[in-house]
Amino acid sequence: MAGPSKSDYIRWVKGSLNRLLGASLADDGNVFPDYRSWLITFQMKHKLAVHAKVDRPTQDALIKANRKHAGYVRWIQTALLISGEGIKAGGKPIVSDGSWGPHTEQAVKDFQGKHEKVKADGWVGANTERLLMLRTGTVPPGRTKVLREPKWDPVVPIWDIPVPDDPIPELIEFSYQFKTSEGVNISLSKYGVTAGVLHLEETSNRTVMKLNYAAIGLGLSPIPAAADVATTDMPALGKIIRNPLYGKDALTLNDITGFCLIYQGVFVSGVNPGGYGTVMLLSMGSGLVYGYFATVLTGGYGVVAVPGIVASSCHSMVGMIGINNGSPNVGISGAIGYLGFGDPKEKIDQLMGLVDA
Repeated sequence: MAGPSKSDYIRWVKGSLNRLLGASLADDGNVFPDYRSWLITFQMKHKLAVHAKVDRPTQDALIKANRKHAGYVRWIQTALLISGEGIKAGGKPIVSDGSWGPHTEQAVKDFQGKHEKVKADGWVGANTERLLMLRTGTVPPGRTKVLREPKWDPVVPIWDIPVPDDPIPELIEFSYQFKTSEGVNISLSKYGVTAGVLHLEETSNRTVMKLNYAAIGLGLSPIPAAADVATTDMPALGKIIRNPLYGKDALTLNDITGFCLIYQGVFVSGVNPGGYGTVMLLSMGSGLVYGYFATVLTGGYGVVAVPGIVASSCHSMVGMIGINNGSPNVGISGAIGYLGFGDPKEKIDQLMGLVDA
């Protein structure tokens, strides 16, 4: 029996994402942006390295998470009973109850031990799931298509059939460039909030992704309260710069997403569009807390702390300028924020709790 191809492996990953995250990915071997988006969501949820590829830690996390899915575990147990292989552990028959335990794990090992090229480790990954589907003609939760063993052309010698690639896709780094941004900035004399979306282009395949950001901070403005807004219809220029101290030629999402410091200067006349200049220090890590205090101590002019922060914590930077509209407003501010997928409010609350502590 042939081993899994790359297509089989991707189908297993998709099925796992469907059942674990409620995705609705097609049961095929195609890698479209929606597949990568759900994979990123899984990696962020499980605090894995975010790179939209399935490396060993991500694969192991998928297998472990599947063990906690009652419907999937019940399917494994039922498939073992149907196949007639590995139906007993310690002399006792397994029970299809949806609960993963030592009996089920031993039954999986017994099943794996009866098939070539399958490591009897009790882990139900792409290969073992594929064998269970082929042996039983059943489909696990998250999958939609029954597997059939291919029928080889008898004229073609078996040794001429191409050997499938390594089922684990390689981890490849991607580079990202700034495309445009949209956001709103609300100033309250000494305090303010800013939120918006950065549009980044993945240079390898021209895919554009949106990263949400939000921040609160201190600043200096003669206006008691004002607001300005920038949209994708307004001109904007920007660039992502990696921190050369990290020695990387390409940026991954780990070097972009995360906590950040935002330094911004704005001017809005109230009659004609104004302008803004923004520097975002991205993926700051623990050094952000020190940067936050430096910003507070300098009354919003936290720029004085930038060199030390960049050297110790910053993975990358975004510098951008653009046109904005809004109420009359002029000011400069330093803000603490979060850039990533989904709603950043939870991360802001988490960080503020850390700072307050």
